Amino acid sequence: MKVAFLIGALGLTSFAHGWILTPQRAKCLFKKGLRKGFEKGVRTGFEKGLQTGATGALIVGTATVAGTALVINDRLNNRPTPYEPNPGSVTGQVIVITGGTSGLGIESAKRLAAAGATVVITSRNTDSGEKAVRIIKSYIYGEGGTDVSGVYKAFLDLDDLSSVRAFPDALKEIGIDRIDVLLNNAGVMAIPDRQLTVDGNERTFQSNHLGHFMLTSVLFPLFNREKTSVINVSSDALNFASSANGKGLDIENLNGEKKYTPWGSYGLSKLANQLFTKELQLRADEAGASWLTAVALHPGVVSTDLWKNIVGEDRWRDIQESPFEALATMATTLVGKTAPEGASTQVFLAAGADGNLQKGAFYDDLKEKNLPEFAKDDAMSRALWEKSEELSGVTFSFLGADTESENIMAEPVVDAEQVVDGEIIESKPEEGSTNDEVE
Repeated sequence: MKVAFLIGALGLTSFAHGWILTPQRAKCLFKKGLRKGFEKGVRTGFEKGLQTGATGALIVGTATVAGTALVINDRLNNRPTPYEPNPGSVTGQVIVITGGTSGLGIESAKRLAAAGATVVITSRNTDSGEKAVRIIKSYIYGEGGTDVSGVYKAFLDLDDLSSVRAFPDALKEIGIDRIDVLLNNAGVMAIPDRQLTVDGNERTFQSNHLGHFMLTSVLFPLFNREKTSVINVSSDALNFASSANGKGLDIENLNGEKKYTPWGSYGLSKLANQLFTKELQLRADEAGASWLTAVALHPGVVSTDLWKNIVGEDRWRDIQESPFEALATMATTLVGKTAPEGASTQVFLAAGADGNLQKGAFYDDLKEKNLPEFAKDDAMSRALWEKSEELSGVTFSFLGADTESENIMAEPVVDAEQVVDGEIIESKPEEGSTNDEVE
């Protein structure tokens, strides 16, 4: 019954950056899982009872159900402790977190700010940004802190490259002229249909990879030349990209030109995060920019509000306001991590990994993790880099430790037929599509 229940639980709420079932399939499995689990327990007991008597049937059947209840109770009451940096350990550092208004983003911001960092969270909605800042400040006070002056918000819409290009100016307006850590956390997941941004790119690809690629470039001049970390939130879902074509990244299908599937696109974007990390570190090393460290990570199977990307804003709001939400949250914790637990690895890395942050590494559960060969492909990471420069209109220039990136905005190439057919959608100032989501 344990397995059946856990399979059913997978579909109850969203899982950011991890393996997930479609809502329809999950709903079916949940009902069948519960039914079959109980039926199997009772049936097993009954069959045993045919051999040992009616009493045996009752005991064995009941024991199966009771045993499962104990497993569930143990799982709910023995959770991993979220990683928290030591107080003052990141004092003086400036950390920019994309998608910082909810989910993994705000959990990261809270703990890093409480440990002394100046934190800038990005949002696409003023109200959500202000609310998140209040939550972070309240967390600092709750942890015994008194200085909340280092918590900021700044507007950023990764679905609009003109917004990304303007982001350095937004930072300067709030007095930020240096960055020690860039945590590329925001993202979308498994959008049901193929949507294009105002720049003509498939939305998942731009939100999760291309926007962050360009952001890293335009922020390059602000990176601390003594020490800077770029942390990209990837996922084990990068394996979806290999499953789709049997070879890894399909450079000819970055925008779903040949074929679009929700999970195929998501997996492709997560693989792109990893390959970008690898190539960024390689180019920095070759240029002698020893001050730069780039890493990627898998946060785990995490329960966040990215489910809204699949079921839609209205349906997700209904779920949150219904009694089902409590059941869904409980079931999710049986098979995955809570947002505070899921944020642990990226908080650990942003805080310096206890002084042992490894250049170009991929992390999972606070440890380095080896990846399949397609996720370390030199030729593919180079091809993705070049294509990303083409699509974003920016180029990195690694001419030395003090060089700045060249930011040449290219006009987006948009097919007139796409506009006529209504495929081009303008980004809306909503928080639902990011990982603020992811978050």
